[in-house]
Amino acid sequence: MAGDLTALDSYGWEALKKSLNQRLVMNRIRLVPSKRNRVWVAETDVRPVVVKQSLSGRAGNEFEELLVARKAGVDVPYPLFMDGDYLILEYVQGDTCDTMINHLFSLEVAEKIGIWLARFHEKMPSDGLPRIRGDSVLSNFVFSEGKVFGLDLEDSGPGDPLDDLGQIGASILGSEPFFTPIKFDLCIRLIESYGKEARVDVVELARPYVSKHLRLYAKAKPLFGRTFVSAAKSIERGWPDLA
Repeated sequence: MAGDLTALDSYGWEALKKSLNQRLVMNRIRLVPSKRNRVWVAETDVRPVVVKQSLSGRAGNEFEELLVARKAGVDVPYPLFMDGDYLILEYVQGDTCDTMINHLFSLEVAEKIGIWLARFHEKMPSDGLPRIRGDSVLSNFVFSEGKVFGLDLEDSGPGDPLDDLGQIGASILGSEPFFTPIKFDLCIRLIESYGKEARVDVVELARPYVSKHLRLYAKAKPLFGRTFVSAAKSIERGWPDLA
């Protein structure tokens, strides 16, 4: 339907059909929230898949990063097909990690995100600087059958692994409920889990990076800007005593 933002255009439908390499019956298709792209979950008679229309122009980068990550043994959705700005991906059934952290306060999930990041940084091939995933926020991880899967690798590239760690730590602290003791516990447990997997103590090393990203969030969330800047300054002085 003209003007229907939930609808796939002809290019999207063609990419979907090519990805499954056969005629298909669409049982249901729904648009799902995405801040940067247009994303649908398509339930077909063959299998459920994710259809992603990249609005960033980085579909090719994401497709290649997902292929490399799968080959390296990192838990990510399998990329099925790419055509222009459209990516067709395996659908990973599970709970988003923002739900698991912000509503269920799952220490298990926090620790497994830390392990996922450490393995990504260790296993992804690099030429010079390590590869980081970029856009390391809770909504870009899914918890499925006891595993954490990383989504949305379009920003993956060379960088500082501590920046990933700082961003995910700030994502935990800077999402509601803000800066509560359980949130600090979840943040620190994630960082400790990363360090254990990477075999390096990063709890203090990560602290200025968490502060950095909280300051960036303060600009993006002006209503909470003072709160975020105050928390960033406090973390620059040291982690709170949770005993």
